[in-house]
Amino acid sequence: MGTYVLGIDAGTESFRAGVYDASGRCLGFGVSPNENIHRFPAWAEQSIDRWDRAMVEAIQKALAASGVKPTEIAGIGLDGTSCTVVFLDKNGRPLRDAIIWMDIRAAKEAEEIANGSEEALEYIGNAKLSAEWFPCKVLWTKRNEPQTYEKAATIFEQTDWMVYRLTGEITGNINTTTVRWFYNARKGGIPRDLYSRIGLDDVFDKLPSRILQLGEEAGRLTPEMAERTGLPAGIPVAGGGADAYIGVIGVNALTAGKLALITGSSQLHIGVSPVELHTRGLFGSFPDALIPGLHIVEAGQISTGSVLKWFLSNFLNSKIEKEAADSGGSVYDVLNREAAKLSPGSDGLVVLEHWQGNRTPWVDSASRGVIRGLTLSHGPVHIYRAIMESVAYGTEMIIRQMDAAKFLVDEIIACGGATQSELWMQIHADVTGKPILIPTEQQAVSLGSAICATVVAGMYPSIAEAAEKVVTIAKRIEPIAENTERYREYVNQYDATYHALKDHSRRLVATVSGA
Repeated sequence: MGTYVLGIDAGTESFRAGVYDASGRCLGFGVSPNENIHRFPAWAEQSIDRWDRAMVEAIQKALAASGVKPTEIAGIGLDGTSCTVVFLDKNGRPLRDAIIWMDIRAAKEAEEIANGSEEALEYIGNAKLSAEWFPCKVLWTKRNEPQTYEKAATIFEQTDWMVYRLTGEITGNINTTTVRWFYNARKGGIPRDLYSRIGLDDVFDKLPSRILQLGEEAGRLTPEMAERTGLPAGIPVAGGGADAYIGVIGVNALTAGKLALITGSSQLHIGVSPVELHTRGLFGSFPDALIPGLHIVEAGQISTGSVLKWFLSNFLNSKIEKEAADSGGSVYDVLNREAAKLSPGSDGLVVLEHWQGNRTPWVDSASRGVIRGLTLSHGPVHIYRAIMESVAYGTEMIIRQMDAAKFLVDEIIACGGATQSELWMQIHADVTGKPILIPTEQQAVSLGSAICATVVAGMYPSIAEAAEKVVTIAKRIEPIAENTERYREYVNQYDATYHALKDHSRRLVATVSGA
């Protein structure tokens, strides 16, 4: 048996593959880009043929970079973007481009689906349903592209398509079906009453009948894909899931009290609960979606790193840019250094980071960004730090909602781009009053898929045990009590700012949209 595994991560921008040893050390990484297709406003698609090439190319690059012999690969794990829907005909060929997660054309369908009383709707916490979710897109397709829907023999997600291309097996997975299809393994699977009410009573034969657990063997690498990738045929392929959720495995936030903070253009907050809970402002809890017997709670912020990028792209002055050029660093380095000199609260600034609305805890797509408290004494560094703080305030509001639902957070395990800024992580620790742990391996999603691969390869008996052995912590950032106390009033001001402006924001959005 081989001693290495392959983790494949299909993200929005690219396919990424990593070769890992049994201890979680990455030996080689390969990346191949994706390309988004925007035919109309609110639409977002990707070519499945491009996926096919990108997945193969990423695997080839990872193998070449690792120096590992293909025959030494013992297992393959994978993940894809959630709510990225694929329609295959009876011969397994795509009937159209994939409708990817960020596509929100099905807003009308989302409203109709949420306007019901089925028990399954408790997953959305009595809130509005996002048009991103799987049944919304399937219903839109049935109504607007009936030929595609009628010809479809299989409807599933990107992760399931990856399994199909590698093994030839038609499967679903416990993760994406539970967190975005309203699936509940404890209550009969797909909620037929909900799907029938919305007009999808004929979809059940098109959905995969076999639902995989994470790390369960889906099938074996086919001779065709073996020839294309350079891997030997017959390697076991593990059931995977949505990229962010697989990242929770990659940071080992798999026990109660740990909260995975997955940073980037947006932020996700995902934690494990031993008991079922449902409350407004949180998604879930989702039973068995990662680890059998445990529930998952999910929250998120839509605009986080993207707001900092927006600020840097539009409002930097030449002095900061020159200082970055002279020092040989980036503008982020300069701003982080200068922002660290400011006291908590950025000299009286409060920012609401709702540039694209609020996902949780207020679930308000009409809320908008605010910079409050400006005076002539404030400069770019103040606004930069205030944006950082606003993101941490949003996370704190989510944690308060979790606390109210008896989901208690003891520590936060962070991964992604924001962890490159020690200042930003310290701000998160200070605002929340929770220690922030930074794992050694920051490619947490690929590592999570690799951990699933170690289980299917027989290296570890379970995902929880594998994660405990594989994931290591590089840094622990403790909150500074004095700062936590000072930030409390700023978080309250952040909360008050939203509530004072929410009705005005809704009217303003209606005015701009002409509604």
